[in-house]
Order: sequence, then C-alpha cells, then structure tokens
Amino acid sequence: MKAFSMHLLFGLKSGLRDKELLLMNYLFPLGFYFVIGAIMPKLNPQYGDILIPSMMIFSILVSTVLGMPNSFVTSRNSGIFRSYKINGVSKLSMIAIPTVSTIMHTIIVTTIILISAPILYKAELPTSIFGLILVFIASTITFAGFANLIGVIADSTSVTVIFAQALFLPSMLIGGLMFPSSLLPESVSAFGKLLPTTYAMDAYQALAENIDTSINPVISLLVLISSGIISFFISWYLFRLDNNNTSKSKGKIWAIGSLIPFVLAAIFL
Repeated sequence: MKAFSMHLLFGLKSGLRDKELLLMNYLFPLGFYFVIGAIMPKLNPQYGDILIPSMMIFSILVSTVLGMPNSFVTSRNSGIFRSYKINGVSKLSMIAIPTVSTIMHTIIVTTIILISAPILYKAELPTSIFGLILVFIASTITFAGFANLIGVIADSTSVTVIFAQALFLPSMLIGGLMFPSSLLPESVSAFGKLLPTTYAMDAYQALAENIDTSINPVISLLVLISSGIISFFISWYLFRLDNNNTSKSKGKIWAIGSLIPFVLAAIFL
C-alpha cells in the first residue's frame, strides 16, 4: 500500500511537471472554458444552462482521452513498464496509477469550474450535487476506460492521436457539448447516440437539473459505466510490457467490444 501511495504521488506530480500532461490536465480545459464561457452565452443565451456540465465533461474528455494514451505508449515503448515489472510494480498499479492521478486532476478542474462559472458567467449551479457527482463518476469511468484502451492497442503516439480524435471531434460537434442534442437534425442526433457525451449530458440534465429527458437517466448511466468497465477489462487483457510482445496483437479486435453498449443503445433507444 505504501508503494502504491508513493507511485500515486509520483503520478500526481508528473501531471504538473510534464508539459504535455499539464496542458491536457489544466491549461487546455481551463483555457477553453474561459474562452467559451465568455463567448458562447452572448451568441446563444441558452448556452449558460449547459456551460457547467459541458465544460465539466469536456475537461474529463481532454484529460483522459487526449492526455493519458500518449504517456501510456511512451512508458511502454521506452521500457518504463519493463523496468516497473523488474522492480515488482504490479500490472494493476501500471494501469490504475495514471487513471487515478488523472481523475484527481480532473476533480480540481471541475471544482474550479463550479466555483467560477456562477461568478464570471452567471451560470446556474446544479440543483442536485449528488446528480452531478453520479454523472462525473460515470463519465470518468467511461473516458478513462477508453483512454487506457487506446494506450494499450496503439503502437505509437501518432496512432493514439488518430484514435483519440475519432472520439474527441464528434463528441464536440454532435455529442451535446456545444449544442443541445435537441437542436440537431434527427439523422445527426441518431448518430450522436453512439457517443458517450450524449448520455453524460442527458443524464446530467435529468439527475442534476431535474429536467425531463428523452433517455432514462438510469439507462444513460448504465450505458456509460458498462462501456467503461468493458474497456478496463479489455485493457487488462491486452496490456503489454513492451512492443516485443506480439502475442496479443491479433486480440486488438476485442477493443470493439467497448462500443457494444453504445451500439445497442443507439438501436433500441
């Protein structure tokens, strides 16, 4: 436990000392929040209603999906994971430490948004903090699971960018972060049901704001959490200490399994 705590403390410090992680954990999410908070409510007054949840989910998405996979691949390709194994560090620690430390940085950013948004942009706080916490937990499980999975299956940092952007860009455009899903054309909103941000935003409105939504919030949370758990299991199975281990390369197809909850939800909801 002491070794795990020391490793976690090292991971937390790395999130501040590493320029790339500092950018993804703090500078990009907070910089984007301050810019969007200043502009969007003037262009669309209704955006103030979703400023807090959209920026909270955005910060989780950036810190995990854009921030974690590169450090995962770099640690494997540079032999750090192999060194950890030689010195007795478990596979659980190698997967859990980056995940937990990133989530802790995300909690700090979310707290800053919750405190500053009502003051700077007159955004309304959620009526139920418990609902916000539930959505935060479900979202972090999902995105951290995807981030681990991308880091495990990608052989290089350039490939992580492709996978991460394949999730990030659609989430920003049609996942409910910049525009409510109800404003999108029906064909586009149907495609949005394949994205985790759609369910996170929908669950937030129902659980934190007590607004009637088209999707049962319990189902939204189940879709998010089940996908995240599947991603973690597949990441655990496909984990490699270095690129010399090619025995699990053919198993990368299992990564598609993490999308099953969203595909089923898009078909039946």
